[in-house]
Amino acid sequence: MHMSKKMLATVALAGAAALVLAGCSSDSSGGGEATGEPIVVAANSSLTFFPEAPQAVQAVFDEYNAAGGLNGRPLQYNVCDDKVDPAASAQCQKDALSAGAVAMVGSSSLLDCAVNWKTWVDSDMVSLQGTGVDPYCFGTSNVAPANTGPFFDAQATIQQAADDGGKAICVLATTADPSTKQAYEEMIVNWEAFSGEKFAAVDTSAGYGADYSSNISGLTSSASCDSFVFLGVGPDILGMINVLTQQGIKAPVYVQTSCYYPEFAASAASYGGTISVPAEFSPLDDASNDEFKALMDSAGVPQSSFAQGGYLAAKNFIQILESIEGDTVDAASVTAAAKGMTTPDENPMRGNSWIFGEGESHQANASAWNLTAAPGSGVWTSNGPWVGAKEIGFKPLAVAK
Repeated sequence: MHMSKKMLATVALAGAAALVLAGCSSDSSGGGEATGEPIVVAANSSLTFFPEAPQAVQAVFDEYNAAGGLNGRPLQYNVCDDKVDPAASAQCQKDALSAGAVAMVGSSSLLDCAVNWKTWVDSDMVSLQGTGVDPYCFGTSNVAPANTGPFFDAQATIQQAADDGGKAICVLATTADPSTKQAYEEMIVNWEAFSGEKFAAVDTSAGYGADYSSNISGLTSSASCDSFVFLGVGPDILGMINVLTQQGIKAPVYVQTSCYYPEFAASAASYGGTISVPAEFSPLDDASNDEFKALMDSAGVPQSSFAQGGYLAAKNFIQILESIEGDTVDAASVTAAAKGMTTPDENPMRGNSWIFGEGESHQANASAWNLTAAPGSGVWTSNGPWVGAKEIGFKPLAVAK
């Protein structure tokens, strides 16, 4: 994989969620605020976990609308909270289709792709996920996430643990659906084959929001763990780290991008070991994020990896939208433009170029940047360098169709 030489940055994540976001639009030619017929765009998100991605999309769309939109037509943004419920997620998608949405943009959900991927194919619609999570976001034809996803991210996390000298790595993963659990397990097998190493202990039985005391006790009673890999969302992983503290453990902990926000590092400052994370996008203190940060600040959106993903998904959607030939803007024309995309996006917020294009699967973002929080520091420190699929032995994951 070609790795970009561009600079990097540090990211943040924080709460705040709007359940339905509606957008206005602007003239792409630089005129006044768009007042024409709205172009409807939708998103299905698990807002409890990922509020910032759709908020960032709204900020991009508001800016675009204020500048004139697409030839005077504003982008109207409808966001539905799927509440991590398959039935609710399916209904969100039905509502988006009924509203005439031309694409799904910035969706950030624990199960959206697993529930709705076939509907997108059948409806000739594309989804540019802000935070793709389940394996169908990366293994089907009509979805192209802005982010690397939890499976690439998890393998980068594991590789960092090994590169730091971990010989008895213990893994605890939390999942919301069977396909995600299976994908984590497949990724674990792939890394063992790539590295020639074996994990000391693995537990993929945990769900979200659990008490992880027994899971961690099970790991430590079955193995002498010299490092821990915790896979899941930030609040849950803080709970796992608290269990380690209670048990007097100070081994290095390796976590996912979902933990890469200032409040996480501050909340984990009392832990006696180093905490490491692979960022899916450039760290925020890098100049590549200047435009992103300025827009998020003006819109009051917390700066996080999830916000970066929503921002990039929205920017890529606008790039695709403006490439449509002719005056018809509907799901079919947007899908044709997305799959016909030939010029990659070289935004330096990613470590590699991004493209939708043709293909039965899309893992366009395949790079990560390491950061650490030293014991007692309460802050993330940028380390780098970018690592890609080849460096960590990542292979695209298969999904049942």
